[in-house]
Amino acid sequence: MIQEKKIEIAQWLLDPDRGNTETLPYLSFNILEERLKHEGLWRVFSEVEVPLHPILEDMHKAGIKLQREKLEEMHKELFSKENILGSAIKKECSHLAPRVNINSPRQLGEILFSEPPRGLGITHENTSKTKSGGFSTDNETLTKVKDAHPIIPLILEYREVFKLRSTYLESFKSLMDETGRIHTTFIQDGAATGRLSSRNPNMQNIPSGIRSLFVPEKGYFFLSLDYSQIELRILASVTGDARMIDAFMHNKDIHVITAARVFHKDINAITKEERNFAKILNFGIIYGMGKDALSRLINVSRDEAEKMIRDYFNDFAHIKRWQEKLLDKAMQMGYVENELGRKRWLPGIVSQNKRVQNEARRAAVNMPIQGLGADILKLAMIRVAEILKAKKVWMKTVLPILTIHDELLFEVHNDILKEISGIIKGEMESIYELKVPLKVDVSSADNWGAL
Repeated sequence: MIQEKKIEIAQWLLDPDRGNTETLPYLSFNILEERLKHEGLWRVFSEVEVPLHPILEDMHKAGIKLQREKLEEMHKELFSKENILGSAIKKECSHLAPRVNINSPRQLGEILFSEPPRGLGITHENTSKTKSGGFSTDNETLTKVKDAHPIIPLILEYREVFKLRSTYLESFKSLMDETGRIHTTFIQDGAATGRLSSRNPNMQNIPSGIRSLFVPEKGYFFLSLDYSQIELRILASVTGDARMIDAFMHNKDIHVITAARVFHKDINAITKEERNFAKILNFGIIYGMGKDALSRLINVSRDEAEKMIRDYFNDFAHIKRWQEKLLDKAMQMGYVENELGRKRWLPGIVSQNKRVQNEARRAAVNMPIQGLGADILKLAMIRVAEILKAKKVWMKTVLPILTIHDELLFEVHNDILKEISGIIKGEMESIYELKVPLKVDVSSADNWGAL
């Protein structure tokens, strides 16, 4: 690994939010090493980030294959659909504006929300203005008024089709190499929590509708290994909450258990909708979600959302105490850290600006959970690579393709698929010891969309 890359990673660990980048680049590696050790970051640097880098390079080199013919076919279909939807939208408002630019939010806002005869006069309590004074036409606003006029569902569908074609398929066509493979660049030092991302293209945000375009080579299968509810398992472990630990130790449905507590019902009486609400609440707690966000997500009043959060913390009291202790420490020390020592500095947590302070508090609650989840995945990637290199199959009959949040995706020759899936699953589940077991879901398919 080149010295420049080590310096870049060291700078990021010491300043993950890039708040002091004007001074760090001038420090030598020897000084950075001293600072890493002083801050307790040497383990994350030497055992996680440095050995991970060559693995990400291998993943970039391997790439992932696209079906060129199906890509062209889908592109034509979407282009045709885009034109049909565009014509339908223009027909709905042709009496107002003979020339309509559907991709102009300002013109669209005038057509939708201005009073006749200038516009359609759509009114709704959720309509809002932009900073420049125009009508907001973002998807969230339009979704809330989608039943107000037939033109709005057409606009939403048009935008979805336009985005698939222009943002994804167009870029795929330009990024494919001569063999039909795309080589995304993995960003190791982009997220303050330590999570990996990618660019050119962003492979962690590919819509499900076009994933079927990605396929392995002939004689190979895609193998997906995905940590199941890893952040909730980490939450149970670091907080020591007995109810959560019991649920994971006995393979119970944590969302049903939460729903039963919050809605004060028997477990067997919980509906699918109530389970979904509880799922949002469970994961929202990890991200420091408040009553306003919860009320929007599950469409209840702020008072109802506040009561749900209060009932949640009454039943999972250890989690509340852990968060309060964590926030107290963050106020005193100015940072939070995960079990491996990865840190995030949060000067905003003592800000007089309430919005800035609340944002810092949410980041403080989330970072030890998401940061440890990211590090567990990275440790698993390193260990798996070591084993598969020793078996002389790495980058030969086993290609590391992608990492997507809590998931690893490989391209594996059919002859060794079963053996390799067992090896990787075993290593991922045993790489880090929590108070509850890590669980990995495994699937394989002949295209990404079928996983």
